[in-house]
Amino acid sequence: MWRPLLRSILGMKKLWSPLISGLWAALVPALSAADLAVSVSDKEPPKELGDAIRPTLPAKAVQVLDGNKPAFEFWFVKEVPLKSKPASLAKALDALAPATLLGAVSVSSATRDYRDDELPAGVYTIRFALQPQDGNHSGSTDYNYFAVLVPARLDPAPDALTTYKAVVKASAKETSTEHPHVMSLRPATAEAGDQPQIKEPAPEHKSLLLKLPAKAGAEKTALAFELVCEGHIKK
Repeated sequence: MWRPLLRSILGMKKLWSPLISGLWAALVPALSAADLAVSVSDKEPPKELGDAIRPTLPAKAVQVLDGNKPAFEFWFVKEVPLKSKPASLAKALDALAPATLLGAVSVSSATRDYRDDELPAGVYTIRFALQPQDGNHSGSTDYNYFAVLVPARLDPAPDALTTYKAVVKASAKETSTEHPHVMSLRPATAEAGDQPQIKEPAPEHKSLLLKLPAKAGAEKTALAFELVCEGHIKK
């Protein structure tokens, strides 16, 4: 009596195991994709920022939420200065000059940056940088565009840091490594609307899709790109 029943139970287990595994595999990405959310709130730029930097930022914070708690609060400049009008979505970041001030960020609690180095809680300015093509970083990332985070007290004015070396030196001054704190920048994977969005540009990466007001000479335009908020460099 018991042997047929046992064989039946084992047969059902073999039948359902692949289905359960498949459902679980489909469910996990869906859950992880919902980890981060974005919100825009009326909020003044942090007082830790220099008196010459704060007027360049709007009184609106772009919050990246992990659950109900802001992991990052960004204030992007009111107007990004460009070398030229962006030629396309794929080449938009090529219109930025090195060391361009993009905004500021408040990091609510210690986390990891794109290099997987510890990023302490605090307020930082955000400056644009291109990774050097010297062979030392070959294959480490899909793109060579980066946002370098500089402690607010070390970057008091929009023109305080004007070269790649100056930005990297200021960012690395208070790190435990010789490397600056960075967040990866990527070309936009989709047309950006007026409201920021969370995207998944690559496996295990989450990004903030943005469209910022910009100006190339006397011509007003816009700059669209993605700022990676979750994910790390290949090592």
